[in-house]
Amino acid sequence: MLTCALAFGISLGGSLLLTPLARALARRCHLVDRPDARRKLHGRSIPVAGGVALLLAVLLALTLIHALGPEEGAGQRPRGLCGLVLGAALICALGVADDYHLLRGRHKLGGQLLVAAVVIWQGVEIERVSLFGHELELGFMAPIVTAFFLLGAINSLNLIDGMDGLLSSVGLLICLFMAWMSLWVGNVTTACVALAVAGSLLGFLVFNFPPASIFLGDSGSMLIGLSVGVLAIQSSLKGPATVALAAPAALLTIPIFDTGTAILRRKLTGRSIFCPDRGHIHHCLLRQGWSTRKTLLVLSGCCTVTGTGALVSVGLRNEWFAVLSGGTVVGILVVARLFGHAELSLAARRLAGFCSTLVHPGRGHTTGQGFEVRLQGRVDWGDLWCAVADSARTLGLSSVRLDINAPYLHESYHARWDQGARASEEEPAEWNAQLPLLSADR
Repeated sequence: MLTCALAFGISLGGSLLLTPLARALARRCHLVDRPDARRKLHGRSIPVAGGVALLLAVLLALTLIHALGPEEGAGQRPRGLCGLVLGAALICALGVADDYHLLRGRHKLGGQLLVAAVVIWQGVEIERVSLFGHELELGFMAPIVTAFFLLGAINSLNLIDGMDGLLSSVGLLICLFMAWMSLWVGNVTTACVALAVAGSLLGFLVFNFPPASIFLGDSGSMLIGLSVGVLAIQSSLKGPATVALAAPAALLTIPIFDTGTAILRRKLTGRSIFCPDRGHIHHCLLRQGWSTRKTLLVLSGCCTVTGTGALVSVGLRNEWFAVLSGGTVVGILVVARLFGHAELSLAARRLAGFCSTLVHPGRGHTTGQGFEVRLQGRVDWGDLWCAVADSARTLGLSSVRLDINAPYLHESYHARWDQGARASEEEPAEWNAQLPLLSADR
């Protein structure tokens, strides 16, 4: 316990000292996030060097703990610790390059894959997964599954970093619960690493709490994502390289749900999954009229519920507690229409339409089928859509789509009408037109 307390305290102190220095250095190097009147609506340029401060604070804590020696330090080096340290340094550098807008989406993904490969090469690998008493040997798929898990953790936590203090708070809570889980299963070193990350996040949160004077940036958000991904694997080990899935999945309920709905929303509306919008969970809660601090408190409470469920499932060796906690949080958000209701409704409609074509393939030849969904905002687009759909029928069009994506207005609406299968076997003449609508250069 003394070792864990030292790891937390040293990292906390280091973060409190290093964050102001990183903030000042970022200003001098022009490493700042500028408002763009579209998605980034903060009033001034904010430094984005949080990842550098976090990395140095954690490395300082781990180095000093290791210098104390095996009797007072963290003891035997855990499998994959070198991979985590090396991967953390690489992904922080990748994030700084992205914060300077030097990378495109595919380059960023390629860099993340390289980091995941380095971590796996150093010994972090899921060889078997366990769920409800059943174990599955992954075999040759083990590196692929591990890389997919790490990429999911990196990007899911990266995506929720859109509000002052949000990712810092979520990451702090997740790391604290992971440290507790690690202590329960006797993995002291993983607990020390988790507490070192938690301490650095608590120190950074002092400067990142609303209104923030420094942002994490991609360097910080991807660093937290990688750390959480590796720690989730290490803290949920039931045996050699056997990971119990329920507990880490429950801990990551909010990031996973937010990322899943974002992918669903963009794919089902025909947009690129890299297309930015203001449809994430914190955006939706803010649109309810909630303050930034209330939103932060509610989401932190959700993470506390899911973390408690994960912890109880580990302590009682009953994975249903983890599943119940995660399902309860998601269910409340959806049923209360706070987040995810529109995306799941859209998915249900598309699935129902697909099943209808399988069961009754001969129907809908001439009448056509359509749907509409309000993803964000309050503007009534229904009259406009009815006029467009009626014109599509009159003109004999194959399909027509109305896609409103105006983040700066908090408006997002999607509607589509398809004629369905044609009665004639004759190949139709086809043309395609996209009509972008601009207002005030947006």
